[in-house]
Amino acid sequence: MANKNGGFIGTDGLDAPDPPTGVTLSGGTDGIVSVSFTAPTDAGTSAITGFVATSSTGFGAAGSASPISVSGLALGTAATFRVYAINAYGTSAASDVSSGITPAGTRGLFGGGYGSGDNQIIDYITVSTLGNATDFGDTSATFYAGTGFASSTRGIFAGGADSNRIEYVTIANTGNVTDFGDLSDTHGYLAGFSSPTRGVVAGGYSD
Repeated sequence: MANKNGGFIGTDGLDAPDPPTGVTLSGGTDGIVSVSFTAPTDAGTSAITGFVATSSTGFGAAGSASPISVSGLALGTAATFRVYAINAYGTSAASDVSSGITPAGTRGLFGGGYGSGDNQIIDYITVSTLGNATDFGDTSATFYAGTGFASSTRGIFAGGADSNRIEYVTIANTGNVTDFGDLSDTHGYLAGFSSPTRGVVAGGYSD
């Protein structure tokens, strides 16, 4: 039965729909999950206008029907989902929770280098398949003799022969870099390494 939320004499009751059922997940590549579900048969006193899928890790998306694609999920972190139905009078209770899914990344990134007009380019490949590199975006300026490292979600470019920049990209989404901060000094020919939560830049050469 639909959820009776109240009502006024002479009008329809404030009647939200029943929750969706049968929530299942697929995908997960590069942090994108497809959320499938069965719409409720009892829509309440007004037609269903849409659905919202929310994850246990804080990401969500809206859609008009099943399935709903949710992007930006953290790679390597398990997530479950619930789905809500919406009509003009309100939002349903949450669906039963789905089984879990752990998004995984498949991209490898290459950035910078030495060459006339070529050293701002970031390319990527899909590691699980063969093929040529595809354009990902650009660093903010010439990136030469710097270093790079990554977590499961972010790629970091740091330093360079004439730079103290630290810039990052979100691996699941193509595009140009975003400013992260600055190194304490301008130097190139660096070493870089990281864990899932911390990156280290060491050594290098400075004029």
